Amino acid sequence: MVSDEDAKGECPIKPILIFGAPGSGTTLLFQSLCLHRDLAYTTPNMLRAGILRHGRVLGDRRKTLFKLQNIIHRDNISKLPQGDALWVKYFGDYKYLTEYSYSKDIAAYYRKKVLQVENLWDRSRFVDKTLLHCFRVRLLKLIFPDAKFIHIIRDGRAVAFSILNKIRIAGDQNPLFRIGFKDILGDNFQSQRSELYNYGLGWAEFVKKGREANAFGPSSYHEIRYENLIREPYQELKDVIEFCELDWHRKIEDNIPLMQNMNEKWKETSKEQLKDLEESTFELRATLGYA
Repeated sequence: MVSDEDAKGECPIKPILIFGAPGSGTTLLFQSLCLHRDLAYTTPNMLRAGILRHGRVLGDRRKTLFKLQNIIHRDNISKLPQGDALWVKYFGDYKYLTEYSYSKDIAAYYRKKVLQVENLWDRSRFVDKTLLHCFRVRLLKLIFPDAKFIHIIRDGRAVAFSILNKIRIAGDQNPLFRIGFKDILGDNFQSQRSELYNYGLGWAEFVKKGREANAFGPSSYHEIRYENLIREPYQELKDVIEFCELDWHRKIEDNIPLMQNMNEKWKETSKEQLKDLEESTFELRATLGYA
């Protein structure tokens, strides 16, 4: 096990880590929090400025390079909040990681990267959205002992149907979808059942692993339902801001996005697909209170 002394080190103050299954509304919350004046986050321009590269000379120039990239690349995509890439070095694409995966090198690397992001923004706190953090919460708790974990959960039927549409219709190139759900499900992958059925099983894995953070206690773990976020975005964001120990200010209030409830689309599919959605998500839905 890891001693308290090893777990601390030079560490960012209360980083905010947002996670959930694909299509659960994590991006909505992440982009809203990125409007906060105290929160730093990664962007494509920051990656271009070399945030993932090493070297003292580069470190001295990184802030200048970041400003330069923001001048050269002014398009919205280049400035959009982006997680994922910051964590690839040790975490890879998909691994279930616990406290037994901890090492001083891993902790030092990620603490340093988060501090660098904060420095580039001249901001005191860090926020990130990475879906696969669902499978890393126990390790992340050791790396960032006072982290704020925010888990968004949505009806598994809507999530599975959304994943199917993103892959088949939109051709989404998210690395998570390129991995496929065989790695995530392991022996639970049902080869004789449809893709949709396995996406339902995948949703359950994301949620169950992410909810391991509930053991950290209410000051460290906050769970949000997508359905509540859509229905009452102002109140949900207020609750999140309070949980994160941030101040509420006008820019967040004035930019609360219009949120459309997309939870009904799955009901319009075929009887066969409805059966797959109901059966693959039933057990966990019952636990979570989804009818």
